[in-house]
Amino acid sequence: MNRRHRIAGFLMGLSVVLGLGGAPAGVAASTDGASVATPSVACTDGHWPSSVQGRPMLFKAGARGGDYIWHDSTGWHVRVTHPGHGRVVFTGKIVASAPLDATPVKLEKSDSVTLSADKMTITYRLVNYGHIDGFDFKTSCASRLTFGGRMNGVRLATWRIRIGHHDRHPLENPFVIRRIS
Repeated sequence: MNRRHRIAGFLMGLSVVLGLGGAPAGVAASTDGASVATPSVACTDGHWPSSVQGRPMLFKAGARGGDYIWHDSTGWHVRVTHPGHGRVVFTGKIVASAPLDATPVKLEKSDSVTLSADKMTITYRLVNYGHIDGFDFKTSCASRLTFGGRMNGVRLATWRIRIGHHDRHPLENPFVIRRIS
């Protein structure tokens, strides 16, 4: 098999594992920005792909600017950072097929993480100065999550999005991660 076919095969496999696809539309009605929680139930309808498991290896304060996303035994985690101490604004939206809860982590006064009235959409705005901002969230047995992110108002390039322990990049932004049955 030639190199082009191996790369195409790898990308096709990755897109199946991550369940990448287009994003559903939705408008978030936000809460007051405080920690938002809804009951979370243990889901027996499959698991998230191994490709999303574990904190990205390259993630640390001041690392390459972008979104760092992973899942572990405590739920989902989204963090942002960038090199230097200049002001960079990260915004984004996560849409789920089932209700979510969200807990802010290391946020400052100008940051916000909001949950829509139907608890199916998290919208965030994180003003970052080279440290770490972010939030954690859990799903109530969602079968899919759609992620979309921007940096200073521009859609994040896929190489600026790192997913799971092996720092994988999605094929597009926004992207979908599907639960495996």
